Amino acid sequence: MVNLASNHLTQNTCSNIIAAMSIWRYIKLWLTGSHKKRKYFNVLGDSLQLRLIHPPAQEKRKRKKRPSDPKEDMRLESWNSLSRREKDVTALTCLGYTNPQIAARLNLSVETVRNYLEFAVGKLSLRKKADLRVFFANWDFSAWERRKDPYR
Repeated sequence: MVNLASNHLTQNTCSNIIAAMSIWRYIKLWLTGSHKKRKYFNVLGDSLQLRLIHPPAQEKRKRKKRPSDPKEDMRLESWNSLSRREKDVTALTCLGYTNPQIAARLNLSVETVRNYLEFAVGKLSLRKKADLRVFFANWDFSAWERRKDPYR
């Protein structure tokens, strides 16, 4: 039992401490998932109720898809049709690496890089390496510069 007079604590201060402890207890219940069993908790008497309810309807609804650029959708679909090595070679080509540099970076032969590049250009319905750079001109391939061969 706390003697308010001897500890120089006012009733208001004690109420604030109890309220803070109650809030932390209910936060703990919330974090552990125990709140799902009740609709609300009465935290500080009738004056304040912390209502734990389901999210508003607007948060539950699915987000509307933004109108997208059909050309960009086609590029993404084309990109997803490439194998992982074709993506690596394509990305490094778009970053300006030469075939020998790509070969050294991916531990492949120059001929293998040339083959992957040829397959990628064919899958994308392009004619040459320069078309590949134009096709993906607005894409950011900087992640490929930071990593070595991720498959070894």
